[in-house]
Amino acid sequence: MIADQHLHLERGPYTPENYPDEWVDRYLEAAAQAGVSRLGVVEHAYRFHEARGLLDNAWADARCLYRLDSYLAFVERQKARGVPISFGLEMDYVPGAEEGIARFLGLYPWDFVHGSVHFVGDIGIDLADHRERAAALGRRAVWDKYFESSRMAVRSGLFDVLTHPDLPKIFGEQAEHSLLEDFRRTAQALKAQDMALECNTAGLRKPVGEIYPVPEYLAAARAAGVPVSIGSDAHEPENVGAGFPAAVSLVQSAGYDEAVHFIGRRRISAPLS
Repeated sequence: MIADQHLHLERGPYTPENYPDEWVDRYLEAAAQAGVSRLGVVEHAYRFHEARGLLDNAWADARCLYRLDSYLAFVERQKARGVPISFGLEMDYVPGAEEGIARFLGLYPWDFVHGSVHFVGDIGIDLADHRERAAALGRRAVWDKYFESSRMAVRSGLFDVLTHPDLPKIFGEQAEHSLLEDFRRTAQALKAQDMALECNTAGLRKPVGEIYPVPEYLAAARAAGVPVSIGSDAHEPENVGAGFPAAVSLVQSAGYDEAVHFIGRRRISAPLS
């Protein structure tokens, strides 16, 4: 069994308040074609009114449009259908917002929660129109702050998986200094919190043209005994399982022979086959 543990339904003609079964079925059909047996759906928490202010910036506020109860009605309907989908959240970690994040996560018994760092201060590191501001801050400062926030996210104990874990490379601007110590320290933090690290294939579809994370990061995670999950970060059906042969090869080269997925906050390991 191989699971695509990072999917979004939010593209196309629908919204979290209006996901028809036919839209979900398109994802399931794409999964079958890609050899993926289970899906993990993680809509972005900042899209819901109940999470307003946790990611406190104008970019997030403009996208805070939907009611959580409507989305949860959809989730319950899918569970009643018996579809092979785990439902979680992609939750932005913001230093100092831990109490509010915990309160929001407690509104529903999610199957799992991805912890993500997308912002360094108010700079969106994966936003093209923030690139000049990131450059003004300095490449080393961006990476240092990113890893500092990542480890804080891990140590918060709020999450099951650390997602796209070297995201600042998204536009092809690799770090100018060695990141090996950051990889090692973050891997140790993950192990201490019994969290997984994500191998995310979305980078293959971004300017950087490579999977998150780099092989050295996966090697550090494997050496520390950190489990790995695999996700496409697809926002549309056609990208379900995208890049999975390369991802499986990458994690196997790091020494992994299984990947994890989640049901009811319970971590399940399955062979990489």
